[in-house]
Order: sequence, then C-alpha cells, then structure tokens
Amino acid sequence: MIGKNTLRECLKCEGVWADAETLHQICTDRAEQSAVLGTAMTIEPSQPAKWEEVRYVPCPICKQLMHRVNFARCSTVIVDVCKPHGTWFDKEELRRVVEFIRAGGFDKARAMEIDELKRQRRALETTTRSAGVMDPHVYSSKTTSLGDGVFEFAIESVVDSLAGSLFDGR
Repeated sequence: MIGKNTLRECLKCEGVWADAETLHQICTDRAEQSAVLGTAMTIEPSQPAKWEEVRYVPCPICKQLMHRVNFARCSTVIVDVCKPHGTWFDKEELRRVVEFIRAGGFDKARAMEIDELKRQRRALETTTRSAGVMDPHVYSSKTTSLGDGVFEFAIESVVDSLAGSLFDGR
C-alpha cells in the first residue's frame, strides 16, 4: 500500500504492478512519491550494467504482451506498459522513475518535445518555401487573424497531450 493506492508486488522478483490511476497519482503527488522512496528496497552498490535478454511480459490483467517503453521518453527507465491496465516496473524501476520525476524529468521531457516541434516547424517552412508553396500560416484570412498565436496554441495542445502520454506510455 502506497498512500491510498495499492501496488502489487511480486515477492519472487520484487517487481511492482501499478494500474494507470495509481501511477498517475504517484507521478503527480509528492506525498505518494515519498511513500515510494520510503518503501524502496535496499539499494545495491553500483555495478556495471549487465546485458540481459530483452523479454516481453504479459499484462497480469489481460495476459497480452506489454509494450516496452522509455518512461517519459527520456528517463532511461524501460518499463512494460499495457495502456488499458497499467505498468509493470522491474525491481528498482519505480524508485528510479520517482527520482527522475523529482529531478525535473517531466520538465525535460516537455522541453525536448517542444524543441522537436519547433524543429519540425522550421523544416516544414523550409520545405514549403523551397517548393514555392505559400506559408500555411497565411493562406487564409481566418488563420492570419489568429496571428502568431496559432503555433503557440499548437505547442500547448501537444504539450497537454504529451503530459497525458507520459503516464500511459504513448
């Protein structure tokens, strides 16, 4: 039990299952994060990373193989995700995710996504200019009346979408 949320732990491998709601709560609530860090197992001394065979594990709910994803796309913590049901954390992965969040990891992920959107916009503008196509931001008076805020609105929309995807592995 972490705060009001229940995590399932495998006593054999010390992995942890968190449903989507519980994971969202842990990611957004510092008290929940403290509970995770407070219950973390003994941290083993740093050892060189050993290469293990990649294996896909089934969701404990639906038994379908889960997707392996880099949590928040930049944490370096690879977790197993079943979008409808939850996330499996191997031993120490949940602790590492919480440490990533507390170190500003979500801010880093958002900044990286915004930078990528800006890069894509510049590439699109360059391509449309070189092809002699009108700037897509000025082809109609309705779009022009929105001014430069169109791009900012698009970025905000994508950031909001990214915030949701950070929790569900998209």
